[in-house]
Amino acid sequence: MGPVARASSYMANVLFPRGCAGCDRPDEILCSECRVLFDCGLSQTLETATMGRWFACGWYRGAARQAILSWKDHGDEECERPFSVALCSLAERVGLPDHLGGASRDRVLIVPAPSSLASMRQRGRRHMMPLATGLASYLRERTGMRVRACEALENKGTAGRSVETGGTAQRSQRLKGRIVVREKFLLKDKAVILVDDIVTSGTTMRRCIDALSLGGAEVVTALSLAHTPAGRPAKAGRHFSSEI
Repeated sequence: MGPVARASSYMANVLFPRGCAGCDRPDEILCSECRVLFDCGLSQTLETATMGRWFACGWYRGAARQAILSWKDHGDEECERPFSVALCSLAERVGLPDHLGGASRDRVLIVPAPSSLASMRQRGRRHMMPLATGLASYLRERTGMRVRACEALENKGTAGRSVETGGTAQRSQRLKGRIVVREKFLLKDKAVILVDDIVTSGTTMRRCIDALSLGGAEVVTALSLAHTPAGRPAKAGRHFSSEI
């Protein structure tokens, strides 16, 4: 978001008090009913990660979808805090601190899945970094390990948004060879936790993990704010499903 847009957003908030990002309830950043939508605890098998699974806070639908879009594409940066809390809560529930505590490596990186350059220019910010930084701070305090957030990956691909670009095969072809480790980052002998906003088919996540693994990293797991339901979704209250 550029300076003019930021100033306009500030004046709008002064003149017209904000509502919940998910349901527009007055005077809320993210109301309690919408926060619960990010407390579902979904999971799915991920053979290439040491935890054997990846995890999502909730389903990408309804008010949760609206909240994410408000934050991601419409400049609602106040959602960074509740979304960061949601990721940290997810990490705690799935036992991530305990898993890291039993690892032999003492350096942990929290790496956001990269957006395309065009998307970053449009948003005016790297929207996942504040969430990655919040998770790193939580894990440092929780484990005593050296944990930091870093943008180790870059996306050299086209501008299309992953949740809007065709099916699984089309997304896979679009991302093939496009997600790479930045030249200055040395990942050998480091444990990595990938974080993303939305997982659709899992193609982006797996391309990121491939790049990280080729760079010598040990990928622990991937955490996401939301997963896009395929077909008829399970009930929102379903916890830690074996397959979603």
